Amino acid sequence: MKGTHDLTLGPITPTLMKLTLPIIATNFISTTYGLVDMIWVGKLGSGPVAAVGTASFFVHMGAALFTIISIGIGVKVAHNMGAGNDDKAKELINNGFLMSIILAALYMIFILLAKNNLIGYFDLGSKEIEQEATKFLVISMIGTIFTFFNTLFSIVLNSMGSSGKPFRVFTVGFLINMILDPLLIFGVRDFNGLGVLGAALATLTANIIVTLLFFIQTRNLHMFSKRITFKMSSIKAILLMGLPITVQRITFTVISIIIAKIIVHWGSDAIAVQRIGVQIESISYMTIGGLQGAVAAFIGQNYGANRMDRIKSGYQKALMITAVFGAMVSVFFIAFPQEIFSLFLSDKSSLQAGTSYMRIIGLSQLFMGMELMTVGAFNGIGKTHLPPISSIIFTALRIPLAIVLSAPFGLNGVWMSIAISSVIKGIVLVCWFKWYLRKWN
Repeated sequence: MKGTHDLTLGPITPTLMKLTLPIIATNFISTTYGLVDMIWVGKLGSGPVAAVGTASFFVHMGAALFTIISIGIGVKVAHNMGAGNDDKAKELINNGFLMSIILAALYMIFILLAKNNLIGYFDLGSKEIEQEATKFLVISMIGTIFTFFNTLFSIVLNSMGSSGKPFRVFTVGFLINMILDPLLIFGVRDFNGLGVLGAALATLTANIIVTLLFFIQTRNLHMFSKRITFKMSSIKAILLMGLPITVQRITFTVISIIIAKIIVHWGSDAIAVQRIGVQIESISYMTIGGLQGAVAAFIGQNYGANRMDRIKSGYQKALMITAVFGAMVSVFFIAFPQEIFSLFLSDKSSLQAGTSYMRIIGLSQLFMGMELMTVGAFNGIGKTHLPPISSIIFTALRIPLAIVLSAPFGLNGVWMSIAISSVIKGIVLVCWFKWYLRKWN
């Protein structure tokens, strides 16, 4: 297959970094879509931020559902590329795109039918905020198929070792979103701004253009088989590989919704603070997510080639990189919480709550990074069912912890429940994978 890079040969650290840096950059660019939206929407006040944040739960739910396709595709394509089975890899890619269309259509229909009940669940206390949230959700759902395609293109190219192409394409999308956001949110000259709706339209337009660019950029890579048909054996392999992580991510999103329901007791401003905090934290989340993708591709190809020595060495080097980055982020969040949060909201109460959030969550960044990177390692060896066990158990722990800790510590108790669970998950998953490595001695 054209454009493929062999990850089973050459020095490990340079190979990992060459693959990782474009993925990190791509994830960072993808994350800044939401950050730019929040920065501009934040200028409208905490109400619109709460509206975007509430609707985003169901956008994230769609992304969680899509992992049943994307994770399986990424792992299976990497395995077959490592084993030299190009035709099988193309067959998997074909079926992945066909399945994406079906899933996107079903999810969009469900959300459009249930949108009022879904937004109403949060009881935001303002009809105007709920209406804004519904508008944002509707536009976001129209773009579901483009979001799914963009994710799938990126994962397939990463599995092929061609991580530079997604970075270039997503950079164009980011620039388009950055230009359109202020124009559509606030308006220009005779054009009146659309507020929250404008933010959604800016992102939708950027995603459509990114999808078109991906099709153009990959037309000479021969990623697809000439005959595009459903292959039940490929579909089954993809779904079985992706199902455990999909259950984990859906559970995570549901737990986040329940936590948001607890937070709303402190008002819609508290929801705004939490959603902005999550967007800021996503910088470190998505950066380590880049390393996770690189580790999954690297270990996946080496697993397919039966190079266990490179798997062990690669994981140790990736863990060291994660530890250094996670420690730096922790220091940054703890040392400059107010300066960071003031980029989004500046009113006194929101800034105070946001500063506390940054400091408390900052303590868990190292461990969150360790967990995410190790998930990539488990995915690479095809053990996608193991990380969700740890994640679901300890993420669910946030609910009772939030209830118990919020009694003496108020809203800070909720932030503490999130940080504590992240620390536990990071320690448990790393120890688990190292146990697997020892089994191979």
